[in-house]
Amino acid sequence: MKILANTGRACVEDRFESGVSTWKISASVGQGGRNHRDDVRTIQRLLNLIDPQDGGPVVALEEDGWIGPKTNKAILDFQRFQGTGSDGRVDPHGPTLKRMNEIPKHRMKAQNATLLARVAAAMPDLNQMSLKARRTIEGAIDYVRLGDGLFTSKRDYELADLYFDFSKLSSTQTLRKLDTIRTTLRRAYAALQVPPIPLTGSNPVGISIFTIDPLGKNHFAYVPRTEAKTKDRGPGSDPAYIYLCQKMGKPKMDKFTHILMHELFHFIDDETFLYIRDHCYRDRIFSIPHEKRMRNADNYAVFTSHVHFGRARLVKSQPKLGPHIPPHL
Repeated sequence: MKILANTGRACVEDRFESGVSTWKISASVGQGGRNHRDDVRTIQRLLNLIDPQDGGPVVALEEDGWIGPKTNKAILDFQRFQGTGSDGRVDPHGPTLKRMNEIPKHRMKAQNATLLARVAAAMPDLNQMSLKARRTIEGAIDYVRLGDGLFTSKRDYELADLYFDFSKLSSTQTLRKLDTIRTTLRRAYAALQVPPIPLTGSNPVGISIFTIDPLGKNHFAYVPRTEAKTKDRGPGSDPAYIYLCQKMGKPKMDKFTHILMHELFHFIDDETFLYIRDHCYRDRIFSIPHEKRMRNADNYAVFTSHVHFGRARLVKSQPKLGPHIPPHL
């Protein structure tokens, strides 16, 4: 599976909002294992989600990605409790990892319910972000067409120019690019109007384009590409969803909402070969040229966050943006 983009380390066959998982590792973890840091972290997280009565650790492990006596002991204790081995090692396709995934994890179920509840709470902001951003772009279009006047807004144009940089374009070219941005924002709003899918006992909020990452990826969220044939798509590779990872429980609400919007721009543009990518994030979005800005998710996401939340709240949630945003905007 190729991931179109992710909000990560520097983002309808299967949904995984219950406590069952299909997390994977690339190589063995534990005694005699290769112990790649991401794999170790995955196993540490899985063990911490398993209740002690099912063989999980009584004292939670540090999820630092480093193998050591505590993690090795926790693996061995789990194996002995579940009868999956006694070598103190978790193999990618072995019985220990299979059993770790099979066990219903009450902590994971609770975390997932909380995560989806946060998505539900963010939906009004997401809708307003896409609507306000589109109106701002429409105001910028009027300004380019008509110039200064009683019924035009220079500020709308300045906001659009700040994030997409039309300084080297003619008026005709600028209008064409503004129309492209408007179309993108319309698609974002339309995606947010997809009706809920009722899933008995699994999705408490019914926000149907968002679901839980079943693979334990070390991102905040991600969107798969559509390249895989439907019959070949496994858990975590269906482009009908935006997958939310466990790390999404960490950001405060404004940043959380920003990440959802960032991934939404990947989600809606997967129908073309001109993907909206992750060329850069945060303050670096102001240093790339116009054409890259037009295809960079964070330019769209920060623009919509700015228009909706305002400068003060945006900078509070992402301080690195402050020096790049003029005070009057």
